[in-house]
Amino acid sequence: MGILGGWMQQTLVMLHGLTGSQSLMLPFASKICPDGCELFVPDAPFKHEKRGFCWWNYKSDTKVKPQKIKITEKLLVEIQKSIDYLVENIPKEGKVILGGFSQGAVMAQIMLLSSISKRISGLVLLGTRSIEERRLRDALKSLKPIPVLWMHGLKDEIIDFDDSIDLANIIEDEGWDVTKIIHEKGHVIPLGEHKKIIDFVNEIFLDNT
Repeated sequence: MGILGGWMQQTLVMLHGLTGSQSLMLPFASKICPDGCELFVPDAPFKHEKRGFCWWNYKSDTKVKPQKIKITEKLLVEIQKSIDYLVENIPKEGKVILGGFSQGAVMAQIMLLSSISKRISGLVLLGTRSIEERRLRDALKSLKPIPVLWMHGLKDEIIDFDDSIDLANIIEDEGWDVTKIIHEKGHVIPLGEHKKIIDFVNEIFLDNT
């Protein structure tokens, strides 16, 4: 299953951030997608009140530090809908390299708790923070470690650097290998870091070909 002409099907899935969209993520996702790899870049299932889409509705209070995601019943319902949406729409066969930016990268972590978790062959976590730590650790403990790329900007005013580095530390603490990229900019994916991300994704793709 998932093998076409002797090649295992692989899909790169990239998830946009809060107020983002498929059209905003697609140029970058296309750039980092290896030749021969399928690409899936969806719009999130919820419309954001300002613009674009979201994986769940979220309003941050930038005056509160550190910024934590408050777990509510409404949040859990929306996250479950996003999980179901991705499980339904991600190709049913082969390995999945799963990544995202900001809220999309949180969603990528959450998918470690989903029914496709054992198909995920690598994670690309850009400009993000962790989900609830206990659940993240439970997911990491239950799965075979896979390569993870984590990237964050020192001048990020949306997600504090200290909040984000906690994510990388949690993943490493559970015995997973994390490639870290720290840049000097804000809540962006700097052009100068694209090649490192391309190389990371390509290595996973080749290892599973």
